[in-house]
Amino acid sequence: MQRRTYSWMNPSVEVRETLETGRGIFAIKNISKGDLISVFGGYVITRAEELELPDEFNDEGVQISEDLILGIKSEADLEDASYINHSCNPNAGYNGQIFLVAMHDIKNGEEITFDYAMCLYQSENEKKYSFKCFCGALNCRKIITDNDWKIPELQKKYDGYFQWFLQKRINDKNDN
Repeated sequence: MQRRTYSWMNPSVEVRETLETGRGIFAIKNISKGDLISVFGGYVITRAEELELPDEFNDEGVQISEDLILGIKSEADLEDASYINHSCNPNAGYNGQIFLVAMHDIKNGEEITFDYAMCLYQSENEKKYSFKCFCGALNCRKIITDNDWKIPELQKKYDGYFQWFLQKRINDKNDN
């Protein structure tokens, strides 16, 4: 029986072991700015449902709205897209809800990363989320939170690359 896949990955990338994070996604060919890297898929669940999952799976999803997550429910659901890591100096960002695209040209051998500020949001009545960052970038924030999308410098840097619901909030705020 063939394993079901939820996500699509560009054939120009592959999973490799990393020293810092265990596994990551790396370019095996040059990728041009704007190229599609991944299409995320999975189960659509609420943030509360995600928090009820076992610890090893309740942090694997991608937030696609204020209260919805596109995620996995078991180890059997892990796939290559699960290994795209965070960086405070990313080379990929969102185009809509489920498309991850190259923010600039990516060279063969580079790890594909995005800044989790592009999709993390503190849902109403939920506790704050944060984790220690080990990306090693010169501009590393050291602690990543679900409110980093509010940082004006990041809003400017990632304009057009946030999840659609965050980009809309940013645009609406800036239009006023």
